[in-house]
Amino acid sequence: MKHVFWSSATIVAIAAANWLIAAFLGGTVMDYAFLTGLAAATTVGFFNSSGGFASDAIRLSAQAQTGIKVEKDKQTFRPTVVFYTAVVYTIVALIATIIYYKDYFL
Repeated sequence: MKHVFWSSATIVAIAAANWLIAAFLGGTVMDYAFLTGLAAATTVGFFNSSGGFASDAIRLSAQAQTGIKVEKDKQTFRPTVVFYTAVVYTIVALIATIIYYKDYFL
């Protein structure tokens, strides 16, 4: 039940962001659906990972200020239901965009 809630909340949040971006930039929702989904999946993926570039920068800054060596974190990625939902939204939005603009591409 928890997964259904988070999946639904993710879809609503991405769709609302998509609608706001389209309204603000004066386009249609379909114009920005793929880009909004891609941005959401990338953002969620970034915050679900550890031990990457941002962690290294913070670790090196702490070492420089204190002079104490800090062990490096192992780079890990833990996908959640929110990440999977954002990826599925992106794939569906890509397929819908291709179908919507098929006359333009052909």
